[in-house]
Amino acid sequence: MFLEKDEMKFAILYTLKVYSYPLPLEKLTELLTWDEEVMSYFDLSIMLSELIEDGFIQKLRYREAECVRLTEKGSDANEFFSGRVPRTIRKNIKEYAQRDEFDEKTNPNGTVCDIEPVSYNRYFASLTMLDSGSPILELKVDAGSRAEANRAKELLRKNADDIYKYIFKTLDGNKED
Repeated sequence: MFLEKDEMKFAILYTLKVYSYPLPLEKLTELLTWDEEVMSYFDLSIMLSELIEDGFIQKLRYREAECVRLTEKGSDANEFFSGRVPRTIRKNIKEYAQRDEFDEKTNPNGTVCDIEPVSYNRYFASLTMLDSGSPILELKVDAGSRAEANRAKELLRKNADDIYKYIFKTLDGNKED
């Protein structure tokens, strides 16, 4: 289900309202372009540019990531127009936000695996390992299509501990444990 242009903007505003902190562009992209149900990556890029230009959202660096957040003008617009975002999409966004909040609170030493668009029909699979909420290792792999990126993401998640050990063993001059 693709949304109309205005509904896409309202979905972005709604998403930023649900998250109480600046949202990394990577996370926003994943959330709103899942299997292109809400909008495509390129539609999202256009809508973000327009919302920033019109003063509804602000772009900033937060926790070493490029993020966006609502401005007061954006918050006011969201209050008025959030009902125009389909209920199923609002539900998915809320569930995703609750899961993210839970993951961040309960696992500050966790592993985050993701996919991110690079260009049309080309994606990276990424692995980030955290220590006390700060990244200690980031790895990105050009995986090609979205399906291949999903497979690569799962392989990174499954083998994260081995990848970590191998990299740091190599950096340490191949010393034995």
